[in-house]
Amino acid sequence: MKPNVFFIVVDSLRADCCHDSQSVIPNLESIIENGVFFNQSITSMPSTSGSLASIFTGLFPFRLGMGDESYGKLDPTIPTFIEHLKKIGYHTYATTSEVNSLLGITADFDLQLKQTLHNNYYRLFSGFGEKILQKLSSMNEPWFFYIHINDLHKPIIVPNNFKDEKYGPTDYEKMVSAIDEWIGKFLKKCPNKTTLIVFTADHGEYLNRVQVKNALIDFEPGIIEKSLWQIGNKIPTQLYGPKKKFSTILHKVRYKMRANKLKNLNLTTDEKERLLTTRMNFDNHIRDDVLKVPLVFYGLGLQSKNISEQIRLVDIFPTILELIGAQPFDGDIDGKSLLPLINGKSLQEEPAYFESIPHIEKDHKKLVGIRFNNFKYLRDKNDKANIQLYDLKEDPLEVNNIAETKADIAKSLETILETILQKIQKKPNSSLDEHQQKKVEEELKKLGYL
Repeated sequence: MKPNVFFIVVDSLRADCCHDSQSVIPNLESIIENGVFFNQSITSMPSTSGSLASIFTGLFPFRLGMGDESYGKLDPTIPTFIEHLKKIGYHTYATTSEVNSLLGITADFDLQLKQTLHNNYYRLFSGFGEKILQKLSSMNEPWFFYIHINDLHKPIIVPNNFKDEKYGPTDYEKMVSAIDEWIGKFLKKCPNKTTLIVFTADHGEYLNRVQVKNALIDFEPGIIEKSLWQIGNKIPTQLYGPKKKFSTILHKVRYKMRANKLKNLNLTTDEKERLLTTRMNFDNHIRDDVLKVPLVFYGLGLQSKNISEQIRLVDIFPTILELIGAQPFDGDIDGKSLLPLINGKSLQEEPAYFESIPHIEKDHKKLVGIRFNNFKYLRDKNDKANIQLYDLKEDPLEVNNIAETKADIAKSLETILETILQKIQKKPNSSLDEHQQKKVEEELKKLGYL
Protein backbone atom coordinates (compact mmCIF):
# COMPACT_ATOMS: atom_id res chain seq x y z
CA MET A 1 0.00 0.00 0.00
CA LYS A 2 1.27 3.46 -0.89
CA PRO A 3 1.96 5.75 2.10
CA ASN A 4 -0.42 8.61 2.85
CA VAL A 5 0.81 12.21 2.72
CA PHE A 6 -0.36 14.91 5.14
CA PHE A 7 0.70 18.33 3.82
CA ILE A 8 0.34 21.08 6.46
CA VAL A 9 0.77 24.74 5.50
CA VAL A 10 0.62 27.40 8.22
CA ASP A 11 0.06 30.78 6.62
CA SER A 12 2.62 33.46 7.67
CA LEU A 13 4.77 31.16 9.86
CA ARG A 14 8.38 32.30 10.19
CA ALA A 15 11.23 29.79 10.24
CA ASP A 16 12.72 31.08 13.50
CA CYS A 17 9.45 30.51 15.34
CA CYS A 18 10.18 26.79 15.09
CA HIS A 19 13.83 26.67 16.15
CA ASP A 20 14.38 29.83 18.23
CA SER A 21 10.93 30.29 19.63
CA GLN A 22 9.43 31.96 22.68
CA SER A 23 6.22 30.06 21.99
CA VAL A 24 5.25 26.81 23.69
CA ILE A 25 5.46 24.27 20.84
CA PRO A 26 6.04 20.72 22.15
CA ASN A 27 4.42 19.08 19.11
CA LEU A 28 6.37 21.08 16.52
CA GLU A 29 9.55 20.53 18.51
CA SER A 30 8.83 16.79 18.47
CA ILE A 31 8.51 16.49 14.69
CA ILE A 32 11.54 18.75 14.19
CA GLU A 33 13.66 16.70 16.60
CA ASN A 34 12.48 13.37 15.14
CA GLY A 35 12.18 14.36 11.49
CA VAL A 36 14.21 16.12 8.81
CA PHE A 37 14.21 19.89 9.43
CA PHE A 38 15.43 22.37 6.82
CA ASN A 39 16.16 25.66 8.62
CA GLN A 40 17.06 27.63 5.47
CA SER A 41 14.03 27.10 3.22
CA ILE A 42 13.05 30.00 0.97
CA THR A 43 9.67 30.79 -0.56
CA SER A 44 9.39 32.15 -4.11
CA MET A 45 6.89 34.87 -3.19
CA PRO A 46 5.66 36.33 0.13
CA SER A 47 2.05 35.90 -1.00
CA THR A 48 -0.18 32.86 -0.55
CA SER A 49 -1.44 32.33 -4.10
CA GLY A 50 1.93 32.82 -5.81
CA SER A 51 3.78 30.71 -3.26
CA LEU A 52 1.29 27.81 -3.36
CA ALA A 53 1.09 27.79 -7.15
CA SER A 54 4.89 27.65 -7.21
CA ILE A 55 4.97 24.77 -4.69
CA PHE A 56 2.30 22.70 -6.46
CA THR A 57 3.94 23.09 -9.90
CA GLY A 58 7.64 23.25 -9.01
CA LEU A 59 7.88 26.44 -11.09
CA PHE A 60 8.79 29.98 -10.08
CA PRO A 61 5.76 32.35 -10.10
CA PHE A 62 6.87 34.38 -13.14
CA ARG A 63 6.85 31.17 -15.19
CA LEU A 64 3.19 30.64 -14.28
CA GLY A 65 1.88 33.99 -15.48
CA MET A 66 1.02 34.79 -11.84
CA GLY A 67 3.90 37.08 -11.00
CA ASP A 68 3.18 40.34 -12.81
CA GLU A 69 1.25 43.44 -11.82
CA SER A 70 -2.06 41.80 -10.98
CA TYR A 71 -3.37 38.57 -9.54
CA GLY A 72 -4.32 35.98 -12.15
CA LYS A 73 -5.66 32.46 -12.17
CA LEU A 74 -3.31 29.49 -12.42
CA ASP A 75 -3.42 28.29 -16.03
CA PRO A 76 -5.19 24.88 -15.98
CA THR A 77 -2.94 23.63 -18.81
CA ILE A 78 0.13 23.77 -16.54
CA PRO A 79 0.80 20.32 -15.03
CA THR A 80 0.73 20.11 -11.22
CA PHE A 81 2.06 17.57 -8.77
CA ILE A 82 -1.49 17.05 -7.48
CA GLU A 83 -2.57 16.00 -10.95
CA HIS A 84 0.42 13.64 -11.03
CA LEU A 85 -0.49 12.08 -7.67
CA LYS A 86 -4.03 11.40 -8.90
CA LYS A 87 -2.65 9.64 -11.98
CA ILE A 88 -0.63 7.26 -9.81
CA GLY A 89 -3.59 6.32 -7.62
CA TYR A 90 -3.83 8.93 -4.86
CA HIS A 91 -7.04 10.46 -3.55
CA THR A 92 -6.27 14.16 -3.18
CA TYR A 93 -8.10 16.16 -0.53
CA ALA A 94 -7.90 19.76 0.65
CA THR A 95 -9.50 22.21 3.03
CA THR A 96 -8.85 25.59 1.52
CA SER A 97 -10.00 29.20 1.28
CA GLU A 98 -12.40 30.36 -1.40
CA VAL A 99 -9.73 32.68 -2.82
CA ASN A 100 -7.35 29.76 -3.43
CA SER A 101 -10.13 27.97 -5.26
CA LEU A 102 -11.04 30.99 -7.41
CA LEU A 103 -7.37 31.41 -8.39
CA GLY A 104 -7.20 27.78 -9.50
CA ILE A 105 -4.66 26.72 -6.84
CA THR A 106 -6.72 23.69 -5.80
CA ALA A 107 -8.31 22.83 -9.15
CA ASP A 108 -6.70 19.37 -9.23
CA PHE A 109 -7.92 18.31 -5.79
CA ASP A 110 -10.96 16.08 -5.21
CA LEU A 111 -12.94 18.95 -3.73
CA GLN A 112 -16.46 18.64 -2.43
CA LEU A 113 -17.08 22.36 -2.55
CA LYS A 114 -19.60 22.71 0.28
CA GLN A 115 -17.37 20.73 2.62
CA THR A 116 -13.91 22.00 1.74
CA LEU A 117 -14.15 25.71 0.88
CA HIS A 118 -14.22 28.43 3.54
CA ASN A 119 -13.36 32.10 3.94
CA ASN A 120 -9.90 33.26 4.99
CA TYR A 121 -11.01 33.88 8.58
CA TYR A 122 -12.21 30.35 9.31
CA ARG A 123 -9.94 29.49 12.23
CA LEU A 124 -8.89 26.32 14.02
CA PHE A 125 -10.74 27.44 17.12
CA SER A 126 -13.97 28.31 15.32
CA GLY A 127 -14.61 24.84 13.90
CA PHE A 128 -11.84 24.40 11.33
CA GLY A 129 -9.75 22.20 13.61
CA GLU A 130 -12.63 19.80 14.26
CA LYS A 131 -13.37 19.69 10.56
CA ILE A 132 -9.79 18.59 9.84
CA LEU A 133 -9.97 15.88 12.51
CA GLN A 134 -13.16 14.53 10.98
CA LYS A 135 -11.57 14.50 7.53
CA LEU A 136 -8.52 12.61 8.79
CA SER A 137 -10.85 9.79 9.85
CA SER A 138 -12.85 9.51 6.64
CA MET A 139 -10.50 9.62 3.62
CA ASN A 140 -9.92 6.81 1.14
CA GLU A 141 -6.37 5.46 1.06
CA PRO A 142 -3.86 6.20 -0.26
CA TRP A 143 -4.56 9.86 0.35
CA PHE A 144 -2.82 13.20 -0.04
CA PHE A 145 -4.39 15.78 2.30
CA TYR A 146 -3.46 19.48 2.12
CA ILE A 147 -4.63 21.79 4.90
CA HIS A 148 -4.05 25.53 5.05
CA ILE A 149 -4.13 27.13 8.51
CA ASN A 150 -4.87 30.88 8.52
CA ASP A 151 -4.81 31.59 12.26
CA LEU A 152 -1.49 33.49 12.07
CA HIS A 153 -2.70 35.79 9.32
CA LYS A 154 -3.58 39.29 10.48
CA PRO A 155 -5.73 40.12 12.32
CA ILE A 156 -4.60 37.55 14.89
CA ILE A 157 -7.27 36.53 17.38
CA VAL A 158 -5.65 34.70 20.29
CA PRO A 159 -7.93 32.21 22.11
CA ASN A 160 -8.56 33.16 25.74
CA ASN A 161 -6.70 30.15 27.14
CA PHE A 162 -3.51 31.19 25.30
CA LYS A 163 -3.38 34.87 26.27
CA ASP A 164 -1.00 34.27 29.17
CA GLU A 165 2.56 35.62 28.70
CA LYS A 166 3.96 32.11 29.19
CA TYR A 167 2.79 31.31 25.64
CA GLY A 168 4.87 34.12 24.12
CA PRO A 169 5.46 37.89 24.39
CA THR A 170 3.42 38.87 21.31
CA ASP A 171 0.04 37.87 19.90
CA TYR A 172 1.87 36.22 17.01
CA GLU A 173 3.92 33.96 19.27
CA LYS A 174 0.92 33.18 21.47
CA MET A 175 -0.97 32.10 18.34
CA VAL A 176 1.90 29.80 17.35
CA SER A 177 1.48 28.11 20.75
CA ALA A 178 -2.23 27.73 20.12
CA ILE A 179 -1.70 26.24 16.67
CA ASP A 180 0.78 23.75 18.12
CA GLU A 181 -1.95 22.27 20.31
CA TRP A 182 -3.98 21.44 17.19
CA ILE A 183 -0.92 20.05 15.40
CA GLY A 184 -0.66 17.55 18.24
CA LYS A 185 -4.27 16.48 17.74
CA PHE A 186 -3.75 16.03 14.00
CA LEU A 187 -0.59 13.97 14.46
CA LYS A 188 -2.41 11.49 16.71
CA LYS A 189 -4.62 10.67 13.71
CA CYS A 190 -1.62 9.95 11.45
CA PRO A 191 0.50 6.85 12.18
CA ASN A 192 4.03 7.96 11.27
CA LYS A 193 4.96 4.54 9.92
CA THR A 194 2.40 4.80 7.12
CA THR A 195 2.11 8.59 6.72
CA LEU A 196 4.59 11.15 5.43
CA ILE A 197 3.96 14.44 7.21
CA VAL A 198 5.22 17.59 5.49
CA PHE A 199 5.04 20.76 7.56
CA THR A 200 5.78 24.19 6.08
CA ALA A 201 4.45 27.72 5.41
CA ASP A 202 3.66 29.75 2.32
CA HIS A 203 5.61 32.80 3.55
CA GLY A 204 6.77 34.43 6.76
CA GLU A 205 5.75 37.60 8.58
CA TYR A 206 7.29 40.57 10.37
CA LEU A 207 7.33 40.29 14.18
CA ASN A 208 6.61 43.20 16.48
CA ARG A 209 9.73 42.51 18.55
CA VAL A 210 13.30 42.61 17.23
CA GLN A 211 16.73 42.37 18.88
CA VAL A 212 19.15 45.09 17.73
CA LYS A 213 22.52 45.85 19.31
CA ASN A 214 21.57 44.17 22.62
CA ALA A 215 18.33 46.13 22.79
CA LEU A 216 14.93 44.46 22.52
CA ILE A 217 12.65 46.77 20.55
CA ASP A 218 8.98 46.10 21.17
CA PHE A 219 6.58 47.29 18.46
CA GLU A 220 3.65 45.28 19.80
CA PRO A 221 0.58 47.54 19.34
CA GLY A 222 -0.98 49.08 22.44
CA ILE A 223 -4.65 49.57 23.22
CA ILE A 224 -4.89 52.85 21.25
CA GLU A 225 -3.30 51.41 18.13
CA LYS A 226 -5.39 48.22 18.27
CA SER A 227 -8.57 50.26 18.72
CA LEU A 228 -7.79 52.44 15.69
CA TRP A 229 -7.18 49.39 13.49
CA GLN A 230 -10.40 47.77 14.70
CA ILE A 231 -12.27 50.90 13.60
CA GLY A 232 -10.56 50.73 10.20
CA ASN A 233 -11.44 47.05 9.78
CA LYS A 234 -15.13 47.86 10.27
CA ILE A 235 -15.20 50.15 7.22
CA PRO A 236 -16.95 48.13 4.46
CA THR A 237 -14.76 46.92 1.59
CA GLN A 238 -17.16 48.63 -0.83
CA LEU A 239 -15.87 51.96 0.52
CA TYR A 240 -12.36 51.17 -0.70
CA GLY A 241 -11.36 54.83 -1.21
CA PRO A 242 -12.18 56.03 2.34
CA LYS A 243 -10.87 52.75 3.78
CA LYS A 244 -7.55 53.20 1.96
CA LYS A 245 -7.31 56.84 3.10
CA PHE A 246 -8.02 55.88 6.72
CA SER A 247 -5.39 53.12 6.45
CA THR A 248 -2.82 55.68 5.24
CA ILE A 249 -3.55 57.91 8.23
CA LEU A 250 -3.21 54.96 10.60
CA HIS A 251 0.15 54.03 9.09
CA LYS A 252 1.39 57.58 9.77
CA VAL A 253 0.14 57.41 13.36
CA ARG A 254 1.78 54.01 13.84
CA TYR A 255 5.03 55.30 12.32
CA LYS A 256 5.21 58.19 14.81
CA MET A 257 4.37 55.96 17.77
CA ARG A 258 7.04 53.44 16.82
CA ALA A 259 9.64 56.08 15.96
CA ASN A 260 9.35 57.34 19.55
CA LYS A 261 10.48 53.91 20.78
CA LEU A 262 13.75 54.27 18.83
CA LYS A 263 14.66 57.80 19.95
CA ASN A 264 17.06 56.89 22.75
CA LEU A 265 18.73 53.92 21.04
CA ASN A 266 22.25 54.18 19.62
CA LEU A 267 21.20 53.58 16.02
CA THR A 268 21.98 55.44 12.82
CA THR A 269 19.21 57.25 10.99
CA ASP A 270 19.34 54.61 8.25
CA GLU A 271 19.07 51.77 10.78
CA LYS A 272 16.06 53.39 12.42
CA GLU A 273 14.36 53.95 9.09
CA ARG A 274 14.99 50.36 8.00
CA LEU A 275 13.50 48.99 11.21
CA LEU A 276 10.44 51.20 10.97
CA THR A 277 9.67 50.56 7.31
CA THR A 278 10.37 46.82 7.59
CA ARG A 279 8.12 46.26 10.56
CA MET A 280 5.38 48.26 8.89
CA ASN A 281 5.75 46.31 5.66
CA PHE A 282 5.79 49.14 3.14
CA ASP A 283 9.43 49.57 2.13
CA ASN A 284 10.84 48.66 -1.26
CA HIS A 285 12.53 45.45 -0.17
CA ILE A 286 11.82 41.77 0.52
CA ARG A 287 13.50 40.74 3.75
CA ASP A 288 14.15 37.27 5.09
CA ASP A 289 11.39 37.80 7.66
CA VAL A 290 8.89 37.00 4.90
CA LEU A 291 11.03 34.66 2.78
CA LYS A 292 12.37 32.13 5.31
CA VAL A 293 9.88 29.48 6.42
CA PRO A 294 10.10 26.12 8.22
CA LEU A 295 10.15 22.85 6.30
CA VAL A 296 9.92 19.45 8.00
CA PHE A 297 9.59 15.93 6.59
CA TYR A 298 8.46 13.49 9.29
CA GLY A 299 7.46 9.82 9.35
CA LEU A 300 8.08 6.79 7.14
CA GLY A 301 11.14 5.91 9.18
CA LEU A 302 13.05 9.11 8.34
CA GLN A 303 16.08 9.65 10.56
CA SER A 304 16.41 12.83 12.59
CA LYS A 305 18.40 15.56 10.79
CA ASN A 306 18.77 19.33 11.04
CA ILE A 307 19.90 20.58 7.63
CA SER A 308 21.30 24.09 7.27
CA GLU A 309 21.87 24.11 3.50
CA GLN A 310 19.66 26.60 1.63
CA ILE A 311 16.77 25.00 -0.25
CA ARG A 312 13.63 26.32 -2.03
CA LEU A 313 9.95 25.51 -1.57
CA VAL A 314 9.85 24.48 -5.24
CA ASP A 315 11.92 21.49 -4.06
CA ILE A 316 9.15 20.11 -1.83
CA PHE A 317 7.18 17.96 -4.25
CA PRO A 318 10.12 16.39 -6.12
CA THR A 319 11.26 15.29 -2.64
CA ILE A 320 7.81 13.97 -1.67
CA LEU A 321 7.66 11.82 -4.80
CA GLU A 322 10.99 10.19 -4.02
CA LEU A 323 10.15 9.64 -0.36
CA ILE A 324 6.91 7.80 -1.20
CA GLY A 325 8.56 5.81 -3.98
CA ALA A 326 6.46 7.36 -6.75
CA GLN A 327 7.49 7.75 -10.36
CA PRO A 328 9.15 11.13 -11.03
CA PHE A 329 7.29 14.11 -12.40
CA ASP A 330 7.79 14.51 -16.12
CA GLY A 331 8.29 18.18 -16.87
CA ASP A 332 10.68 21.13 -17.04
CA ILE A 333 10.55 22.40 -13.46
CA ASP A 334 12.71 24.60 -11.25
CA GLY A 335 12.60 22.35 -8.19
CA LYS A 336 14.69 19.27 -7.50
CA SER A 337 14.62 16.45 -4.96
CA LEU A 338 16.30 17.00 -1.61
CA LEU A 339 16.68 13.27 -0.99
CA PRO A 340 20.51 13.40 -1.29
CA LEU A 341 20.64 15.89 1.62
CA ILE A 342 18.19 13.76 3.61
CA ASN A 343 20.44 10.74 3.02
CA GLY A 344 23.50 12.62 4.24
CA LYS A 345 25.02 13.34 0.84
CA SER A 346 26.07 16.70 -0.58
CA LEU A 347 23.94 18.68 -2.98
CA GLN A 348 25.02 21.75 -4.91
CA GLU A 349 23.30 24.88 -3.64
CA GLU A 350 20.80 26.35 -6.07
CA PRO A 351 20.05 30.10 -6.19
CA ALA A 352 16.78 30.72 -4.37
CA TYR A 353 14.78 32.97 -6.68
CA PHE A 354 12.10 35.24 -5.17
CA GLU A 355 9.84 38.06 -6.29
CA SER A 356 7.52 40.61 -4.70
CA ILE A 357 3.77 40.16 -4.62
CA PRO A 358 1.53 41.40 -7.46
CA HIS A 359 -0.28 44.69 -6.96
CA ILE A 360 -2.86 46.78 -8.75
CA GLU A 361 -1.39 50.18 -7.87
CA LYS A 362 0.06 51.85 -11.00
CA ASP A 363 3.19 53.14 -9.22
CA HIS A 364 3.98 49.75 -7.68
CA LYS A 365 7.46 48.43 -8.55
CA LYS A 366 7.94 44.72 -9.12
CA LEU A 367 11.04 43.34 -7.37
CA VAL A 368 13.00 40.20 -8.25
CA GLY A 369 16.07 38.68 -6.66
CA ILE A 370 18.06 35.66 -5.56
CA ARG A 371 19.54 34.37 -2.34
CA PHE A 372 22.86 32.58 -2.93
CA ASN A 373 26.11 31.87 -1.04
CA ASN A 374 24.99 33.92 1.99
CA PHE A 375 24.24 36.97 -0.18
CA LYS A 376 20.91 38.45 -1.18
CA TYR A 377 20.66 40.37 -4.44
CA LEU A 378 17.52 42.13 -5.68
CA ARG A 379 16.37 44.91 -7.99
CA ASP A 380 13.40 46.33 -9.86
CA LYS A 381 12.27 43.80 -12.44
CA ASN A 382 11.68 46.00 -15.47
CA ASP A 383 14.19 48.86 -15.34
CA LYS A 384 16.96 47.15 -13.33
CA ALA A 385 17.05 50.07 -10.91
CA ASN A 386 17.08 50.00 -7.10
CA ILE A 387 19.93 47.45 -7.03
CA GLN A 388 20.50 46.02 -3.54
CA LEU A 389 23.05 43.54 -2.19
CA TYR A 390 23.27 42.29 1.40
CA ASP A 391 25.77 40.05 3.15
CA LEU A 392 23.39 37.90 5.17
CA LYS A 393 26.14 36.45 7.34
CA GLU A 394 27.54 39.81 8.46
CA ASP A 395 24.32 41.81 8.17
CA PRO A 396 21.33 39.57 8.99
CA LEU A 397 18.98 42.55 9.40
CA GLU A 398 19.82 43.62 5.82
CA VAL A 399 20.61 47.19 6.76
CA ASN A 400 23.77 47.88 4.74
CA ASN A 401 23.39 47.85 0.95
CA ILE A 402 26.85 46.87 -0.37
CA ALA A 403 25.95 46.82 -4.09
CA GLU A 404 28.48 49.56 -4.86
CA THR A 405 31.34 48.42 -2.63
CA LYS A 406 30.94 44.77 -3.73
CA ALA A 407 30.16 45.49 -7.37
CA ASP A 408 31.87 42.27 -8.56
CA ILE A 409 29.56 40.11 -6.42
CA ALA A 410 26.52 42.12 -7.51
CA LYS A 411 27.49 41.62 -11.15
CA SER A 412 27.91 37.84 -10.79
CA LEU A 413 24.55 37.51 -9.02
CA GLU A 414 22.89 39.65 -11.70
CA THR A 415 24.16 37.18 -14.32
CA ILE A 416 22.58 34.29 -12.40
CA LEU A 417 19.31 36.20 -11.99
CA GLU A 418 19.20 37.01 -15.70
CA THR A 419 19.69 33.33 -16.54
CA ILE A 420 16.71 32.40 -14.37
CA LEU A 421 14.50 35.12 -15.84
CA GLN A 422 15.24 33.92 -19.38
CA LYS A 423 13.40 30.65 -18.73
CA ILE A 424 10.16 29.95 -20.60
CA GLN A 425 7.34 32.05 -19.19
CA LYS A 426 3.59 31.75 -19.41
CA LYS A 427 1.78 34.91 -20.36
CA PRO A 428 -0.72 36.07 -17.72
CA ASN A 429 -3.92 34.14 -18.30
CA SER A 430 -6.46 35.29 -15.75
CA SER A 431 -9.58 33.59 -17.15
CA LEU A 432 -11.49 35.06 -14.20
CA ASP A 433 -14.85 36.52 -15.10
CA GLU A 434 -15.77 40.00 -13.84
CA HIS A 435 -17.60 38.69 -10.77
CA GLN A 436 -14.72 36.35 -9.81
CA GLN A 437 -12.12 39.08 -10.32
CA LYS A 438 -14.09 41.42 -8.06
CA LYS A 439 -14.48 38.71 -5.43
CA VAL A 440 -10.76 37.90 -5.46
CA GLU A 441 -9.76 41.57 -5.18
CA GLU A 442 -12.21 42.11 -2.29
CA GLU A 443 -10.75 39.19 -0.34
CA LEU A 444 -7.15 40.21 -1.06
CA LYS A 445 -7.87 43.77 0.08
CA LYS A 446 -9.21 42.39 3.36
CA LEU A 447 -6.00 40.42 3.79
CA GLY A 448 -3.82 43.46 3.06
CA TYR A 449 -2.34 42.28 -0.24
CA LEU A 450 -3.95 45.06 -2.31
